[in-house]
Amino acid sequence: MKKINFPKIIQILFYIFIFCYLLAHSYSYLDPDFGWHLKVGEQIVTEKAVPIFDYYNWTLAGKQWVDHEWGINAIIFLIYKTFGYFGINIFFTLIVLLVLIVLNIFIQKYFLKEKNCLFFILFFQSLGVLAMLPHLGVRMQEITILNLLLLLIIIYNYEKNKKAKALFWLLPLFYFWACFHAGFLIGIFVMFFWLIVKLIEIIIAKYKISKFFNINNKFNLKNIHTFSCFAFLSVLMTLFTPYGLKLYEFLWDYKNTFYMAHIQEWLSIFSFSILYWQLLYSAFVAVVIILLITDVLTKEKKINLYDLLISLFFIILAFKSKRHFPLLFIVSFSMMIKFFVDSFDFKEIFKKFPKQLFLVKSYLIIVFLLIIIGQIVKINFTPDPFLSFNNDYPQKAIVFLKNNSQYDNLNLFNPYDWGGYLIWALPERKFFIDGRLPQYSFKEHTFLEEYFDFFDKEKTKNKLDEHNIQLVLLDIEEKKYKFNWFEKYFLGFDEKEINKQANENYLRDYLNNSNEWQKIYHDNISNIYVKK
Repeated sequence: MKKINFPKIIQILFYIFIFCYLLAHSYSYLDPDFGWHLKVGEQIVTEKAVPIFDYYNWTLAGKQWVDHEWGINAIIFLIYKTFGYFGINIFFTLIVLLVLIVLNIFIQKYFLKEKNCLFFILFFQSLGVLAMLPHLGVRMQEITILNLLLLLIIIYNYEKNKKAKALFWLLPLFYFWACFHAGFLIGIFVMFFWLIVKLIEIIIAKYKISKFFNINNKFNLKNIHTFSCFAFLSVLMTLFTPYGLKLYEFLWDYKNTFYMAHIQEWLSIFSFSILYWQLLYSAFVAVVIILLITDVLTKEKKINLYDLLISLFFIILAFKSKRHFPLLFIVSFSMMIKFFVDSFDFKEIFKKFPKQLFLVKSYLIIVFLLIIIGQIVKINFTPDPFLSFNNDYPQKAIVFLKNNSQYDNLNLFNPYDWGGYLIWALPERKFFIDGRLPQYSFKEHTFLEEYFDFFDKEKTKNKLDEHNIQLVLLDIEEKKYKFNWFEKYFLGFDEKEINKQANENYLRDYLNNSNEWQKIYHDNISNIYVKK
């Protein structure tokens, strides 16, 4: 009788569960930027060209802009047109699933010999998915997570085998990466960071300090030169994309970091709301780094300098901005698994408890089957997200504007978070702002700063007059943040004060009390005001 391959069955069930879990999450919300991604994708497919001039904001009419996500925008529109919202959710869920599977195969092929260590991989991948969840769903940046993993695999294969043919994959990787997402800049940084570390290793190999590091002595300056050539060619490939050098000129505007302090996902990992799964995984990485350094100093073990430095860099990046956590997960995963596998002799442990191991594996299979069924039942298969999430977006207000054409030619001010939705739902109008260009240079500061000036008590009236705004759509939903004891007493969050600040809206107060403005529409989501 053929022996049951428990590891294979458990892996298959695990990834089916992850797929269902991610799909349920993807259907549970609508990304505020999804609307403009879809509309820009439609524009690209219809015009068969990348966008050059802004068509969506009356504030930027005639101005040039660069869509650094044009490739993925065109793809998601074609998927949406052919397979609907279901196809979009499947597409992005499969990207994350592919990342996890490729990561699993990579780790098992190069770093693990004991099959029972698979449990460590699945455990940390589960933890990673929970931590990354706020950044997953229908999110364009998922393509950077996948491409970063592919880049790390290419680099590892070259260092291991020293065959230049592996590096040819860098050229198409960076070309398509630059067409899909600005995260290719992270890839360029990783390439040259690796080069610098390898140069350092070659230099220190002659000194006593080298005893602390696991240095590949067969890796020499010739290999460095070969990789450098391909690295520069990879950067050159990004210049052959439709925008060419303009892509870098556009991304240079991100040097102003105002948006990083005012957009939720760009805030620090220690800002509210606290993402505890990210803190937990980051704590694991930090502890592993400390223990590795301790082992080097006390047990005369050797450490991989590149793994150490790149993990340190990305843990700092993740602490500065929640959005970067998925990148930390990718770069630190192999280091984490190697450490825990080296720290425990699972082969001996499992030999002592064969019956218990059999029961655990059988139990896992039953559990996965049950939770897969639970996740499938939980999925809310929404055919039209723009209609289904009407409690989060101003659907009824849009109907009002469509039915009252007398307001069509008035300059309209809208909330930043609703801009992307409005571009798709009300394409016949132009709006003040959306999520495409928060860093765009505007009146000697960024476009996002100009937007926030409207909510400054001292500037509200002047800004309305300056832009000749005659129609205002406002979000009136009250925000209610609740903090646990840890956040209150250890992190010092003042629940009352934070809720007060979150619900302060000087623009709303001004419009409600001004004789120049009249409220012409109201529901539980939004107000619309017109200038008399």
